Amino acid sequence: MAETLGKRWRLLLYIARLRYPRYPAYYFPVFVLLQGLKKLRSDLKLRLLDFYLQPIPNVLFEQLQSDQLVASEHTLFVSPTVFREYVVEREINWINLVLKVAKCSEQVEPTPHDKSLVSIILNKQDVSLLCQVAPHADVPLNALWVKENLVENLNERYTRHTGERYWARLQRITEGQHLPAIVAKANIFLYQTPYDLSSDMVDFILGRYFETPRLLYRNHTYQVPLTERFLGNTFYTKHFAVLVHMRSLWFKCLNLDSTAGAFEMSGIAQKSLTTLQQTTTYNNFLLPERFDGPYMRPSCPFGLRKYFHSLRASLQAYLKMENNGLVRNGIYPVFMLRGERGIGKMAVLRSVASALGIPIYYADCSEIMTSISSQTETKLSTAFNKAKVCEPLIICLENFEVFGVDNEGHEDQRITGSFQAELMTLFGRQYSHPVVVVAVANQKESNTPKLTSLFLEVIQLHAPTTAERLELLRWISLGHRYRLPVAQLQKIAEQSQGFTLADLELLYGNALEAWRRSQDTGRVGLNHFLASLDHMQSTFSDSLGAPKVPKVLWSEIGGLAKLKSEIQNSIGLPLRHKHLMGKNMRRSGILLYGPPGTGKTLIAKAVATECNLSFLSVQGPELLNMYVGQSEQNVREVFARARTASPCVLFLDELDSLAPNRGVSGDSGGVMDRVVSQMLSEMDGISKDPGQQIFILAATNRPDLIDPALLRPGRFDKLLYVGPSCTVEDKESVLRAVTGRFRLAETLTLRKIAESLKQDMTGADMYSICSNAWLSAVRRTVKEAIAGDSIDEGLNADQVIVTEDDFKESVKKFIPSISPADMAYFNQLKGNFSA
Repeated sequence: MAETLGKRWRLLLYIARLRYPRYPAYYFPVFVLLQGLKKLRSDLKLRLLDFYLQPIPNVLFEQLQSDQLVASEHTLFVSPTVFREYVVEREINWINLVLKVAKCSEQVEPTPHDKSLVSIILNKQDVSLLCQVAPHADVPLNALWVKENLVENLNERYTRHTGERYWARLQRITEGQHLPAIVAKANIFLYQTPYDLSSDMVDFILGRYFETPRLLYRNHTYQVPLTERFLGNTFYTKHFAVLVHMRSLWFKCLNLDSTAGAFEMSGIAQKSLTTLQQTTTYNNFLLPERFDGPYMRPSCPFGLRKYFHSLRASLQAYLKMENNGLVRNGIYPVFMLRGERGIGKMAVLRSVASALGIPIYYADCSEIMTSISSQTETKLSTAFNKAKVCEPLIICLENFEVFGVDNEGHEDQRITGSFQAELMTLFGRQYSHPVVVVAVANQKESNTPKLTSLFLEVIQLHAPTTAERLELLRWISLGHRYRLPVAQLQKIAEQSQGFTLADLELLYGNALEAWRRSQDTGRVGLNHFLASLDHMQSTFSDSLGAPKVPKVLWSEIGGLAKLKSEIQNSIGLPLRHKHLMGKNMRRSGILLYGPPGTGKTLIAKAVATECNLSFLSVQGPELLNMYVGQSEQNVREVFARARTASPCVLFLDELDSLAPNRGVSGDSGGVMDRVVSQMLSEMDGISKDPGQQIFILAATNRPDLIDPALLRPGRFDKLLYVGPSCTVEDKESVLRAVTGRFRLAETLTLRKIAESLKQDMTGADMYSICSNAWLSAVRRTVKEAIAGDSIDEGLNADQVIVTEDDFKESVKKFIPSISPADMAYFNQLKGNFSA
């Protein structure tokens, strides 16, 4: 024996010398031995490794296991290294998952009299589950990707807290262990749903689900996704009215019987081989879902978390209905989510319902409200009676702003009383699970105060701030494969003032679509988002009067150097040093007054551009309305839009027409007096709220006609005179700004043109002179082209050269817009109102 072993060693050394002649013969055997020890050490380490269960979204799980022969919610996705270690044959991909329930659970030690057999089995023993296993490259070495529903089933079975991590080990299938077999009969509980599903629909859905073999465990809850792809286009379209609101159907496996009639803990059910028996319907909480879509994205947007926690905390008090003191004392779970359209009310409600496992029944108030009150009462009663069929339940009343309002916009007392009576009837019954009413209103203020008083809590969703818009953009980007860095998302958030969640989602989709149409070889970039942002802001501004950042630079405004410096100090300083500004030491407004055409509106736009603020321009007369109370409402809406777009510059042009002296206007209804009073209260509200970065600029030609209450400190506390250009330097500066896009002759000097303008001139006057000079140059260029027979070759603006003669001709034809008498009047105003 020793001689044979020696011959083998000598043969091995001889082969090693032939194969690796540069190394000693014993190197190769030692190398093989070390590699074997390394492999053995790695295998032992993997065998002793503890894995943690990482829940992944249900949608992602279904995509990953689509190629599996047996569709199972008990499939584990592991790293390829772990898969090669534990699976000998790829076709037999079953493995034992040993959960360490006792070690990872923070449970109180049982008292001596509580040490029962059930307690020992449930709390002290490891739990073994037979699962399928599949490789995936993105799974970490010590992680197991599992379906979110599986983790929730384990939490329900072993009464563990949500978010508590499971640790487990993997064991290979032993020789005598039986793999799951096809069962002959499966009994299920179907979770009750508030929507009317016929027996034929249920049979079709379950039949479609079990066309693929499914692994079932007793007492586990399973989810059937009701998507168009799963059900088929024909069936989904036929029952669209119901399926559009139902995301999934749930059932619980009660019992499994094998072909021999034996009791089975698990088994495979298949449509043609298994008899599916529905025992009865089942009222209980659904399994919580915390992910949205296939990308590991939480169901609640990041920027709306405070509203999510507020609504969830309100509902938490009603989760246990047994002996609930709130309901017995008449404090009913009736809540309202209120905010402008697209701000994220439904996203908050759906995320709370998913986290608590409560289904939602959607009732549209625009369909409930009819011209006949009795029909409205019947439809409302039908919606509330869904609680008799299904509990727990959230009854969502969509578009609640139209409920309880008659044709004239007044509160309908009969509908209000009927709503109150239905609430009393609804919560007068005994429930085992919570029933909640949540109204969703798409306006900021209620026009039915008595109806609103019936709600226990009204959660007001405000327009997102810059930080919240950044969080919303981060959440939206998690739902897409192509994402921008946070620094670029920050720039988009800063420039998208007034955008809501729906607007930001549309912006993200438009940017991706623009990138695809451009066929860029690189990735989606910031330029695609900024282009889409400009387009959306232009569209919103034209259609809705939404705030927009203009593009007027200081360099485009000639002269007015002292005025520029004064405005920049008044507005730029509070923006740059917010922490240094006291709560009550903020300026409310700046009033620009002076002759027409001096550039008051242009200055306001330049302020918004240079400070990167939204700009909301309002003409004074357009706020006035013939109906009683509508003018004041328009003023309130303007300031509300400004608060939404904060930080914002609100520019009120022609202020003298909007806020004349009270008691002097002589209108019979006192409309202008009420408008002035409304404006005073709105400006006082802005000055008292330090969190609102709103700067009010106003322009007028007649400050003497404005109500004096607006001109006191704290309102328009700084009056700045915008006058005509008097010096040659100012006139030259204005001319240089206006002719910035002109092609001037080399012999032309703007200084000489400015010296030829002897009288005081406004910016509009000099714009008129430059415009006429440009037209004169165009006419001369066209004549020269016709004379030279070159008109057919085409002309462009670059060929137009403005000469000194063009300016001289324009100055000769110029008529001043302000007469000496008017200038004397404005100089007198300047002396009266200047500090």
